[in-house]
Amino acid sequence: MDRRTRGSLTARVTERLRSAILDGELELGDALSEDKLATILGVSRSPVREAFTALEQEGLIDIRPQRGSFVFMPSREDTENLCEFRRMIELEAMRLAMQRKRSETLAAMTIAAEEMRDAILAEDNLRSSSADTLFHSVAIENCGNPYLINAYRLVAAKVGALRSHRSTLPTRRQASEEHFAILSMLKDNDMNGAMEALGTHILMMAKRYSLEPITVPGATGRAGKATRNASLDHIGPLPD
Repeated sequence: MDRRTRGSLTARVTERLRSAILDGELELGDALSEDKLATILGVSRSPVREAFTALEQEGLIDIRPQRGSFVFMPSREDTENLCEFRRMIELEAMRLAMQRKRSETLAAMTIAAEEMRDAILAEDNLRSSSADTLFHSVAIENCGNPYLINAYRLVAAKVGALRSHRSTLPTRRQASEEHFAILSMLKDNDMNGAMEALGTHILMMAKRYSLEPITVPGATGRAGKATRNASLDHIGPLPD
């Protein structure tokens, strides 16, 4: 296999595993078998191993020498640190986006907020999580600062996974209401109020998503938490 073909295959395996984590096919803390995934996906072990490394860089997989690879399982402290990082990045991105692309930012945020509200009414968790992610990414993409954009990308996948795995219908409803409140302040040019509300909204993620993992039989994960040996059969072979 030449380098270009192998690189393309690794990218496909990476995207398939990323989607499985973000869409909830794999649970937080699941133990991942390199051999079994290679067999199920119909590939050699090399692209699976390389996909694990790529997803580790995104924070979605923990690779522990002599123990194996696992879907990440954040502690309360991890989640709090993540929220603090997001708050710094998103507040500055929002300030710049409103200065540089105010109309585009407000229009896109409104679409995302309405999409999340509609998804919640339909009780579609994945759709509401996706719309929630879009709402927060609008300011990032419109801020015009590539360093802020790249910094946010370091945690974007992990935040998305937490939304899909840890959010409940009540927390999604509350988050949606807060989105509309933030939007209203931005449209009224109340930047101080909007920034304070956005900062509080982001920090609330630590409370909403810091759930203790369920203890199940299996290997012990980070911080002494039990991990689950995932059934990977549903992942299926890579599409042609």
